[in-house]
Amino acid sequence: MIYDSPWPQVELPLCSVWDKVWSNPTNAPDDKPAVIDGPTGRKLTRAELRDSAQRLGHGFRNAAGLSEGDVVCLFSPNSLYYHMTVFATQCAGCVFSGANAAYTPAELAHQLQDSSAKLLLVHPSILQVALDATKTLGWFAEEQQRRIVLAVRDDEAGPARAKQKTLDWLLSSTAMQPVSITEHKSRVAYLGYSSGTSGKAKGVRTSHYNMTSVLSILAPLKTYDNDVQLAVLPLNHIYGLTKLVHWPVLWGNPVVVMPKFDIRSLCTYIERYRVTFLMLVPPIALHLARDPVVDQFDVSSLRLIISGAAPLGPEMENELAKRLPKATVIQAFGLTESSPTTHVAISPKRGSIGPLLPMMRGRIVDPTTGKDVAPGAEGEMLLAGPNVMLGYLNRPEANKETLVTDEHGTIWLRTGDIARVDEDGFFYILDRLKELIKVKGFQVPPAELEATLLECPLVADCAVIGVWNEQQQTEFPRAYIVLSEQGKKQSDAAQAIQDWMKGKVAPFKQLKGGIKLVDSVPKSPSGKLLRRVLRDEAKREMEEAKKAASKQQAAL
Repeated sequence: MIYDSPWPQVELPLCSVWDKVWSNPTNAPDDKPAVIDGPTGRKLTRAELRDSAQRLGHGFRNAAGLSEGDVVCLFSPNSLYYHMTVFATQCAGCVFSGANAAYTPAELAHQLQDSSAKLLLVHPSILQVALDATKTLGWFAEEQQRRIVLAVRDDEAGPARAKQKTLDWLLSSTAMQPVSITEHKSRVAYLGYSSGTSGKAKGVRTSHYNMTSVLSILAPLKTYDNDVQLAVLPLNHIYGLTKLVHWPVLWGNPVVVMPKFDIRSLCTYIERYRVTFLMLVPPIALHLARDPVVDQFDVSSLRLIISGAAPLGPEMENELAKRLPKATVIQAFGLTESSPTTHVAISPKRGSIGPLLPMMRGRIVDPTTGKDVAPGAEGEMLLAGPNVMLGYLNRPEANKETLVTDEHGTIWLRTGDIARVDEDGFFYILDRLKELIKVKGFQVPPAELEATLLECPLVADCAVIGVWNEQQQTEFPRAYIVLSEQGKKQSDAAQAIQDWMKGKVAPFKQLKGGIKLVDSVPKSPSGKLLRRVLRDEAKREMEEAKKAASKQQAAL
């Protein structure tokens, strides 16, 4: 059975991302704030943002010598200049690729090499990571000075200014006329990185048409002239890139930029800037629902809160709605591969991601046979729509596995999520078929952590799964480890391995789900890890712990 959207169809324009974003359907005035730096209050108006992007675009093509189709990588936390940089790549006809600011040198090096990035813009606070990463790629002093630019202005660069050029070098006095794009459906505009289950992150090729389409199909999600959005999500991630870089500018809403999340700063900015529209992930929802610090602030301006990137349990969704009764709390769903949004629960149904957005179609299939299941039954969710990626960069096998074409020529995206659909067409995400671990909205592939652990001299064999943490409303990686002879000599081997991992992977990939020392890890006769066995064991442990806690509570 094919599920359709209950919403009316919308027009899907054939235009560039630049033309779509600056089409100004609400006639927002040029002097209206577009981007506001949360900590300092500095602003860029719509006219300043557009002009700066055009001048930076000119710098990309002239000062930096880039050509159409070249990849620009931005390695930075959220900043006042993020929107400008993204739009400058589109003005110049380049490809934007955002890198997670928490990356280690090895992780950044992989993205730079895989994407063939020609220019790296980096925040001064993480310049050393960039220098270490590019050195492994053979960028030595002269090339680093030429290809690495600080993603701030001269007066904000600090001591790093002595080593590298800044945005002032790229910001031309000439405003470039945006490059004309004709091949909208095939031309790559963005190269985001999505982790698979078989190792390192894959480049997701997002076309101009993918991005302009997702901005169009979000039509049921209304914004208003007085809306103010808050960018607490990382803008390198497709969730933040689409919904907090492009969408607010399209609809004329100011967006307040947070460099990094903490609950006190979040509430400060909501109160100070009268934020009305907040997109977040479940761990932030947990803070808003339970942290006592929230009561110290006036957050009554919030009218809409949307949780995405990972499922939010119905209990937590309800708890947040009760804590902030003036705000509507809903969920949405999407993937990097779908640019990202495919579902939004415009009218909340607790625990549901809502129905399909306009122009989207969905199926629920048996993961083994690929056949559609009966209405209401569980199965893998497949999606089709104009926002589905062109494919992974240089990964033909992954493309065959993820993008399947039916007998009618429709391309379906296998999400790897187990879902069901109720009688009203609302979708519910129940589990994940694929083995990715979602840590606070970030994807962590077990195979990558296993490969890293096997480099540790204390580890003979290992397997990694995700375990749910109720207190923080997220998964964390847990490692099952067979110790080497050297590992067996440690007084506290688990802690020694945790310490060893600290410099190897980003903080969100650390083994916060713990380490279990085992005699062996389950494998098939062919040697394939059976992570399912470990997940089942972890589920039983969690259920037994809940029962024990209930008995103890009853005894009290």
